[in-house]
Amino acid sequence: MAEQKRFQNQTLNSEDYQKTESGAQLLKDGGKVLGIVLLGAGVIKKYGPEIIKGINKVRKT
Repeated sequence: MAEQKRFQNQTLNSEDYQKTESGAQLLKDGGKVLGIVLLGAGVIKKYGPEIIKGINKVRKT
């Protein structure tokens, strides 16, 4: 019973809340950046050699 009362009376410090919010936003943004980088790497791996060959053909003519 004492534990329940102790946890109910705890207050969240606004500074702690802001740190938590900024950390969550950083994690969310980092996930987006990582997803874009992985998608770009996949596209480059698949289509990169063809694009390089095409650019070289255009440069030679």
